[in-house]
Amino acid sequence: MHADTSCRTTARPAPTPTELARSATATASAAGLAARGWPAALQHPWLMMRLATARHPALRYLQIIPVAIVLWGLDDAVRFRVDAAVDGMRNAPAVNTMSNELGGSFARGWNSWLSLHAVLGTAAAWYYIVLQGAITGIIGIWLLWRRTPSFWLHRNALIACNVIGLVAFWFYPVAPPRMLPGYHDVTGASVPVFSGLIEGKAADQFASLPSLHVTWALWAAAAASAVLRRPALRLVVWLYPLATILDVLATANHYWLDVILAPGVLAFAYGIAAAPALARRYGLWPPRRRPVAAPSRASGH
Repeated sequence: MHADTSCRTTARPAPTPTELARSATATASAAGLAARGWPAALQHPWLMMRLATARHPALRYLQIIPVAIVLWGLDDAVRFRVDAAVDGMRNAPAVNTMSNELGGSFARGWNSWLSLHAVLGTAAAWYYIVLQGAITGIIGIWLLWRRTPSFWLHRNALIACNVIGLVAFWFYPVAPPRMLPGYHDVTGASVPVFSGLIEGKAADQFASLPSLHVTWALWAAAAASAVLRRPALRLVVWLYPLATILDVLATANHYWLDVILAPGVLAFAYGIAAAPALARRYGLWPPRRRPVAAPSRASGH
């Protein structure tokens, strides 16, 4: 009995009858468009993509590529913000003061302690550099592999997180605490090459508030919880955002205020992602246009 439960937790589930019906409908509709010729097919590219993924399921993993490009582009767009360095350094002391007033003064002690332990500092630096993108990508691929029905919601919420971050970074750039007196740049000291790359993207390093590292970690835990069935595993995945909070504060890459705002950013992003579906459900948004089937041969047209 225990072996069966474990199998259900880790093995990819078979498509449900609803998923099979939707796949069959999409395949028939897209096939009908293809039968009408390329002009009609080009008018409905998403249906043609669904036709391709219905015939070749492995192709569904390719949607990770445009999502990654969008996320990278949104994050990198901040570098075009004029005077980000000046405004970021001007705004940083105010954010630091507010963070301390909210109980975040402990972060400076963590940062000082970590700066004295080279091995742990190097591990924390690589954690900060690598895991944000790696864990997020792994979770996204896992959701696709598991055929998670809510994949679209998690995907759109992740994109919305970066859009929210871009707006915040653009209008209120903030230098990270490692640039202020009294803090230590653990990441720069441990991985000088990465520090040099950051300094080559002047505006991006002033995108401190809110912390997208923490936001993405919370997203990973929330998305994984939607797939995992064992309550114990659902609790374990939340250790990842907790470890990320510890890491970004100890390395002085983010303020306590950045961390506090991250859950609100994620909740707002999920609200944005779910809004169109909810609006359609309650009749506040035009329903999706159903594809026009190909004319039958018996009709004589």
